[in-house]
Amino acid sequence: MTCDCMVIKKLNEKTINLISAGEVIEGPVDILKELIENSIDAGAKQISISIKNSGIDLLEIKDDGIGISKSDLEICTERHTTSKLTNIDELYSLDTFGFRGEALASVNAVSRLVIITSTDDTGKGCVLENNVIKEITSQKGTSIIVKDLFYNQPVRKKFLKSKSAEFTLIYDMFLAYVLLYPDIRFSFDSEKKKTIFPSSTKEQRYNQIFGIDIKSKTIPINTSTDLFKLSGLISAPTNQFYFPTNFLFINKRYVYSTHVQKTITSCYRDYLMVQQKPFFVLFIELDPKTIDVNVHPKKRIVKLQNEMIFLSLLKEAIEKELYREKDDVVISRSLGDFSFSIPTLSKDQKNSSTNKINSSYAFFDSSKSILTDFKKTQSSIYSSNTSAPQKPNTLQLNNHQITKVIGQVHDTYIVCETTTGTLLVDQHAAAERINLEKNRLTHGSSFDKQKLISGIKLDKLSEDQKDMIQKNKGELAILGFVIEKQKQDYFLSTIPKFLNNYLDVNYFINTLEDLKNKENTVDKLKDNLIKLFTCKNSIKANKPLTYLEQVKLISDLENCEDKTICAHGRPTIIYFSQKEIEKMFKRII
Repeated sequence: MTCDCMVIKKLNEKTINLISAGEVIEGPVDILKELIENSIDAGAKQISISIKNSGIDLLEIKDDGIGISKSDLEICTERHTTSKLTNIDELYSLDTFGFRGEALASVNAVSRLVIITSTDDTGKGCVLENNVIKEITSQKGTSIIVKDLFYNQPVRKKFLKSKSAEFTLIYDMFLAYVLLYPDIRFSFDSEKKKTIFPSSTKEQRYNQIFGIDIKSKTIPINTSTDLFKLSGLISAPTNQFYFPTNFLFINKRYVYSTHVQKTITSCYRDYLMVQQKPFFVLFIELDPKTIDVNVHPKKRIVKLQNEMIFLSLLKEAIEKELYREKDDVVISRSLGDFSFSIPTLSKDQKNSSTNKINSSYAFFDSSKSILTDFKKTQSSIYSSNTSAPQKPNTLQLNNHQITKVIGQVHDTYIVCETTTGTLLVDQHAAAERINLEKNRLTHGSSFDKQKLISGIKLDKLSEDQKDMIQKNKGELAILGFVIEKQKQDYFLSTIPKFLNNYLDVNYFINTLEDLKNKENTVDKLKDNLIKLFTCKNSIKANKPLTYLEQVKLISDLENCEDKTICAHGRPTIIYFSQKEIEKMFKRII
């Protein structure tokens, strides 16, 4: 007896259409994308979008493009109809999105579709509804109305995201095309949001979408390489702009790439806090023959030839723009100009040195005795065998000229008066930045190893972790960790030398876990260990500092390459202008 369920059957056309539509259309945002692209390819200069219930009940798009002829309207909802292609070779050199036809069949299969269109200004047009065409009165252009999405596929409708999530997807997709085509007037109408974006320049469009702060908190980029042209905006490294979505366009297509996202994030290195990502709007132009847009049904993911070379050149181009200002900065003094370490003085030298140093620092605050607690200053972490400091011409920090170091607040923050306002310095963050740059120079290339007298037993290792140790012995050795196996037990026998006084087995376990992520290079893991050591070895909050220690901390921070952030991306300094303070006290409005 034959079981009917095992018989191979050819699906009917209706079922085939539903399955094909499901591959492309997972939610309202997929319909919006296809219809906006159709309107743009139709030469529209005005595009209006209306939605209800996050596009599930209604999604309507109107344009003033060239319209659809009656003969094209008859076949535009049939599968595999297109106005773009005549042969397979043209698939790899497309410069349009898709002119009608390509997605309308899928939309028609999962919704109630109405198309109203006219190709001229005579007022005559056509409407397609329930697969029947009628002649009507209509303005030039096209209106496509999509109602009751997935009305015929209730199971698929259950798998839609929440209404707020679907709305966010729709609006982000809408903004992508608003950014891409500033010369087109866009409008958006829904229960949650009503917006109009008049036609404008690209720079004006940035202000329309992101607000006037976008200019001061981002860096414009416009450059080219042998492989691509690059333009757009990237977050300023020390003045991060927040927007929930980043926008990446390759050959005028709004796409997503984890590789590009991670490459851009790596350019900011220490400037980002944990889980923070930089904002960007980037337009990349590549040879169409080096990109495949058809590897993903929605064309949101693209495949590039020579991707590694592309990512390397992209990283180089962005870092060049990010740190361009640093190349223009003139360092007015060397690292040693603010050496405030105090040498050991004989009894006969103390009086003369006291007078000399008191006069040297009179410009900060002549009423203070800066020689308080010599022994404490000598034993500070900044002490070294140097001569008594000479009077500096100025004390600056991040282009702010300091006129007075007032002192500590809560033994954590150093308060400074500047020529134009007030500067707060987080002493732990500042010390961490100073030590990070020093430790990177000292330990960046290789780690000295410390052999432990008695190995540390690694208890409670999971089987997965044991397997990671066996597979990554070489990488762990580069990081300074050597593990020995004795019967069924594992012992940590060698560690990075600089961790000798701060060893915690959890450091090793964390490093082991980081190795699971294949995108974590050995250099990145080394830098993580350096940051860990730096944090442990830096001045802590709630630690009293002498006046000399405060001044030297500020001076050493000024000589850092990235003076505004600590090893974990937190700010080292916060500045209040005189005007900002006066506004707080309502002295000015």
